[in-house]
Formats: sequence, structure tokens, C-alpha cells
Amino acid sequence: MELYIHIPFCVRKCKYCDFLSMTADEETRERYVKALMGEIAYYGRHMEKKDRILETVYFGGGTPTVIGARNLIHILDCIKKCFQVKDGCEITVELNPATIDGEGLKELHKGGVNRLSIGLQSAHNEELRLLGRIHSYEDFLEVFGKAREAGFDNINVDLISALPGQSVGDYQDSLQKVMRLKPEHISAYSLILEEGTPFYNTYVNHPELLPDEETDREMYHLTKKVLKEAGYERYEISNYAKPGFESKHNSGYWKRVPYLGTGLGASSFMEGKRFKNGTNLKEYLQNWEKEDGNIVHEDRFDEFYALSRQDEMAEYMYLGLRMSRGVSIKGFFKCFGKGLFDIYGRELIKLEKEGLLLVDEEGDRVYLTDFGMDVSNYVFERFL
Repeated sequence: MELYIHIPFCVRKCKYCDFLSMTADEETRERYVKALMGEIAYYGRHMEKKDRILETVYFGGGTPTVIGARNLIHILDCIKKCFQVKDGCEITVELNPATIDGEGLKELHKGGVNRLSIGLQSAHNEELRLLGRIHSYEDFLEVFGKAREAGFDNINVDLISALPGQSVGDYQDSLQKVMRLKPEHISAYSLILEEGTPFYNTYVNHPELLPDEETDREMYHLTKKVLKEAGYERYEISNYAKPGFESKHNSGYWKRVPYLGTGLGASSFMEGKRFKNGTNLKEYLQNWEKEDGNIVHEDRFDEFYALSRQDEMAEYMYLGLRMSRGVSIKGFFKCFGKGLFDIYGRELIKLEKEGLLLVDEEGDRVYLTDFGMDVSNYVFERFL
């Protein structure tokens, strides 16, 4: 099983971000840490022993490092007391370069964190200011160097392309600067205007201020070409890694590995059910600060539903096809007791004829072509 811990706090919300995040004072952050450990302890008491064996632990946000390295380690210590953390468990912390120093990085590494995900987004300070980031490229360079000094040998760096006013040359420069640092993993996303964000309000009616579709596609293909030449394998639509450094946690999502989400608004997938914590911070604190034990009822979740057999088969396809290796034909039969082609034969034949998908029965794989990856949303819709 996998465990996700949501830390919803940021120093300031970025202009493009629609994740569940907010600013908060120190007292609120401390209360949240206590409540979060109460929720973790609850599941540790009530889940079956076989379900408490952790393959990965992931601190996401928000900006987890806003609560300080010491609090993150307190939470991790609580997890280790309540769950069985397997040897070699991948333990990731997301961070903003402006929210941690060398001592904090040493504390994280000493406390058991073995993977970092650093949100850079751009190597150009003017683009970082436009995004509303609180750090500079120089801040990132310092933190990256300090992370190496602290002993971290598994680091991801996030980049965003197709920013307002960004040229292909601008993006290529950011990409090459990151590559020269030789991180083990790079996540490269194209900007999406999310409704309700300042970026959406500014640019939705002014697409001329954004790179056009042709330029966006050029950046996308440049990412694939440049990273492949540098030895990074593309193992998912937006994720590239040196051999052996694929994100185990995120790969688990795409493979439908069961996971428990703790913290405000966190989602879970267990025993064929998907459920999501509520997003009201005041209610979350009131629910979990109590030390007399809590009982989780379905009405405590913003979402709670059991997947139908059809839902599960569709998820197997559109999540699995995100990965370069695609899905297993035998694996589908093992999961559902039905042949993949009996259920989706018509769709698979059509997509293969369109050059979007390849079927390798001998190799037990169905996977997207490069063109299929380019228009993946169109492909996924065929299974919904």
C-alpha cells in the first residue's frame, strides 16, 4: 500500500495553482500537525495489519516544508509507529526552494526521507515572478546543492512549459540548465489554465498572450528529444527518469495500487472504493484534534463511492496507458476474469488503425504510440 500526506499550507499561493492550499499562521500549522497525526494513528489502529504495510510515503501540498523539517519528521515518526514501513520504502517530500535550508535538508535525510521533489518551474526569474513563485533560480541552485550535500541521491525537479510570453528558446534554456545538474527525475508539464485561478482570469480571454498551439507542441517534442538524448527515459506522459529512478509512488497511482490519503482534502483508493477527505480546515481540525478516538463515517468524506466493474476496467485502461509500457493483456484477465479484447476489442482496433496505439500480444503489452501520447486525452475518452 501507499500513503499520501497532504500539507495544505503555502507561504503564498501561486497564480496558476488550483491545488488545495492556503496560507496559515504558526498556531494553525501546529494544530494541523497534531490533527494529522491523530488521523494517521486512527488508521493505524483500525486498518488490518496486511493493509498497513507501506511501499511508499509521499508528503505533498501545498508546500510540505512550510511546516518545517522537524514537524515533517514528527509525522514520519508517527507513521513508522502506526504502520509497517518496508525496507527500501520510497519516502518523498515536495518542497519550494525558498522554504528550507541546508540544516533542514540534513534533518529530513537523517529522519528517513530519501527522495525530494523540488518545484522549480522555470530557470528564468522573470518567469518565476510572473508565476507568483516566492523563490529565484539562485535559491533553487543553492537548495539543490545543499540537498546533494545532505546525502540525497534521488531528486525530482518540476518544470512548466508554455508560460505567457515564453519562447521555445526560453524553455529550452530552462530545460538545459536543469539537465546540467543531473537530477534523477524530471517532471515536465505544459501550463493548464485552471478555472478560478488568477492565471485563468487573466488569460482565458486573451489567448494571444500565451504561446500558440504550434509553439506549445514544439516545446513538448523538444522535451522528449532533449531528455532522451541526456539519458532520461520517458515512463509516463509528463515524467522522465534516469533508469531505476521512476517515481514508485506516482507509478502506483497509474497501476491502481491501493493508497491511503491523509490530511485535508486527501483522496484514497482502497478495496475498490474511492473516497476523499473534506476540505474545510476548521472541521478537519475539530475532528482530529480529539484524543479520545474518532470513527470514520462515510458522511465525513466529500466523496465516497464504490467502483463498478466497468469503472475498474476503464481505470485499468486510461490510467495504465499513461505509462510508456502501457497495460498488460494478461494482467487485465487476472484482474477481471475477462479478456481485454472481449471488452475493448472495438476500441483497440479503431485506435490501432488511427496510429494511436500498438498491440503486442507476444510481449503482453498494449501501449500508446508517440502520436497517441500527444493526443492521450482523446485516447482515454474511448474507455470512458
